[in-house]
This record gives sequence, C-alpha cells and structure tokens, in this order.
Amino acid sequence: MSEDKVIIYEESGADPWTDVMVIENGGGRTRVRAVNEPGQMIDLVTRLSAEGVNLVELCGGFGAVWHAEAGRAAGDDVRIGAIYYGFESLSGVASYKARFEAGEALSEAFVIVHEGADPGRDRVVRTKAGGGRTTFVGVPDEGAAAEVAGKMAGGLQLIELYGGPGPEAAEPVIRAVDASVPVGVTGYRR
Repeated sequence: MSEDKVIIYEESGADPWTDVMVIENGGGRTRVRAVNEPGQMIDLVTRLSAEGVNLVELCGGFGAVWHAEAGRAAGDDVRIGAIYYGFESLSGVASYKARFEAGEALSEAFVIVHEGADPGRDRVVRTKAGGGRTTFVGVPDEGAAAEVAGKMAGGLQLIELYGGPGPEAAEPVIRAVDASVPVGVTGYRR
C-alpha cells in the first residue's frame, strides 16, 4: 500500500482544508496542511483518518500533549508522529521558542523525505507577514536531506525533518548543520 501522509503545522490565519504543498508520485502522497490554532488539528486529524490517510506528522510546536490527543482522535488505522528534539538541539530550540514568543521574525525549514521528490521542484516558501519565512522542501532520501539542510542552515533558526525513519535519518542532517541550527526529528506514538 502506498503511503498517504499529511504533515500539520500551525500558522496564523491558516485554512486547514487547503494543501500548502503536495508531493505525489509512485512513492505515495505527502501533503502539508496548516491550522490556525492547535484545537483545529484534532478535527483535521479526525477527518484525515476518515479519508484514509495512514500517517500524520505534527510540527514540533504542538508538543507531547497534542501528539497524544491526535493519536486518540485518529484511531488505530493512522500512525501519528510528532517532531521532537535531541539533547544536542535543546538550547537552540529553547532560544527559537523564546525568540518566537517575543515576536522576532524567524525562518525555519521543513525538510520532507519522500521517495522520488526533487528539491528543486518540490519546494514552497511562505513569507510571514512580520518577516521571516517557512520553507518546505521535499528530498528523495536522507543524504539529500543533509545536503539541502547544510546549504540552507545559514539562513535558518530551526529545521524539522519529516518522513525519515528516526534518529538514523536525523544524524546526517545534524552533522551537516554542525549544531548551528536545532534539528527536530519525528517520534511516533506507536
């Protein structure tokens, strides 16, 4: 069965029923959706589960409580993951959080591993009203994820890696940015 995956993050004024980005090929389908506030994520996960989506990954901004709630809303047929940060990224992600809460314009990248993705074509950049940007970029494998992250690191304050098999996928990305940017990786509920 091919994978039908949705990545969810929070963005002010977002419409959760509109795709921000879609990568679709023989490797399955990966969509990115945004919600205006965390409570909308539960309704979105419930609807996606009913549509047959089999994997949902949540942005690190949701945290463990929302990760657990999403898992309960999805039921047993949908695997739910969320971005978490390793010890090497804790001070960087804490700094990002404090700067974000202070209203500073920040830039982040969501690097999405999807078999057959093309980083040149499968890329969306969303410029924020107050400055900064969120870049979504699809890559075909972990090696390409490390290469793309390494090239982008100088202009970013945060990287989240989606679609990888865990720490093995994050390690080359963390090494490529040489601890200059915190890197989050998906941890799964079950």
